[in-house]
This record gives sequence, structure tokens and C-alpha cells, in this order.
Amino acid sequence: MTRHPFDQLAKQLLEQLLLPCGDVEISKEVPGEPHFIDLYFSPQTNVTPDPQTLGILAAMLQSPGLFEPFRNPPSVEDMESCLLKRLWLVSSLRRRGTFNPNHPPLLWIIAPTVSQNFLNSFSAVKKENWLSGIYELAPALKAIIIVVHQLPKTSETLWLRLLGKGRVQQQAVEEVIALPEEDSRRAIALRLLSIWKVTVEMSPEIPEEEELTMPIPQAFLEWENQVEQRGRKEGQKEAIRTIALNLMQTGMSLSQVSEVTGLSLEEVQNLQADHKESNQ
Repeated sequence: MTRHPFDQLAKQLLEQLLLPCGDVEISKEVPGEPHFIDLYFSPQTNVTPDPQTLGILAAMLQSPGLFEPFRNPPSVEDMESCLLKRLWLVSSLRRRGTFNPNHPPLLWIIAPTVSQNFLNSFSAVKKENWLSGIYELAPALKAIIIVVHQLPKTSETLWLRLLGKGRVQQQAVEEVIALPEEDSRRAIALRLLSIWKVTVEMSPEIPEEEELTMPIPQAFLEWENQVEQRGRKEGQKEAIRTIALNLMQTGMSLSQVSEVTGLSLEEVQNLQADHKESNQ
């Protein structure tokens, strides 16, 4: 079981939103160092990200990008680690002859809040012609800090505000629930938020900084209702099997998946074996 359910939520949410626009790698290994980029995005030349669908994310996908989301304000050491990952990556791209100076990989650090002193210590300034809450480090570093709780409360920032905390995240969830039911982004977000809630509640060791009073009970109920409706139409068993697979992908143990879904341990084991076989 992962000790950091938020990391899983952030990576999977960004992966689902970014995949239609290019290639996405989760936990991409950095050459030369035992570190991993949380999520690395490579745009496809023939795809133009849709601002109507992705909001401000569309503007963030014009170049390759390293996405590093944080549940809590990053420390100086966290920032240094993120910057080092980008430097190692650029060095590797240069050695392989695949570095494009016109579209260098950008580092996007996504944090709920940071202090003004913290921003000043990295000489971060508001990114010109961008929304409030978005700060750029020295130009040569190609690094941007997104302070989620400073973003304007508009549809343009919805998907980033889902990665906030407390009331900011709660409002974003309410906005997701208000989306039309036929909007595929709504179903994706509700599923991931609900799996996150289950993962946190089932985890035997929750980090102190992880909020136990998750601000998404309504999202969970919405998702359960969708599953029930889909179950009546397509077969309840198949819907439960899909949920079980999703929970296994979060790192939940087979016995816990059995407990949450009501499937027997043998059924869960067979489902895991069938899934592995189909992916070979």
C-alpha cells in the first residue's frame, strides 16, 4: 500500500488529462541519479491541447514538461531535488542528441501554498501574461511554481485546484460534480477522488500530513451512484470487477480489495491473474 495516496491521485489525474495530448510517463527515472520524475509529458506534434477541456493545462503542454505535485508546501530540499531532476534530464537529452532548444522541458512544481519569503528565496516572480498564482524562477532554470490556493476560482483552473487542500479542493470537487454527467472528465475525476478516499481510509499508516477528514464525501457518493447505475445496465458484477482492478492499481492489498468490493479473495486473485495475462 502506498504511503502517499495524494501522489497517486495527482499522477493519475494528470495522466488522464494529458494523455490525449501526448505521451505520459509516471515515475520516469532520471539518468545518473536514483530519483524519479513524478510525471513526464511529451507533446505530440499533431495534437493541439484544447483550452476548453483542459483550461490552463493546455498552455502548460506546449513543451515537454516535468510535473511535480506536492500535497504540502515544498521545502528548500524539495525544490533542489526537482531542479536537479530537470538538470539531469536535460543533460541526458543532450547526450542522446534529442534536446530541442526551442522546446526545452519545463519544470512545473504544483503546491497548495508557499510563503512569499520562499518565493523570494528562489527569485520567483509572477509569470508574465499568466494567471495569478503562477511564478517563474530565473529564466535559465525553466522552472515554474504554481501556488494552487492563489489561482483564480474559474473553470480555467479547475483541474489544478483539485490538487489543492481543504476548502480550495472542496470547491473544485463541487465544480466537478456540477459538470454534465456525459462529460468524461467528470467520471474520471470522481473515480480517482473516490479511490483516493478509499485508499486513505484503508491504509494502516497514514502520514500525519494526510488529511483524515477527506473533503470529498459527496464525490464518493456520486461515484457510487454512477457505479450502481452502470451496474444495473451492464451487470453489477462487471462494475465491481472494474472497481477491484482500479483499487489494485493504487497498491491496495488483495485482501483489502476483497473487503472493500465484497469479492472473495479467490475472485480477486483470479482477476489479478487474468489482468496480468491480458497485458502480456
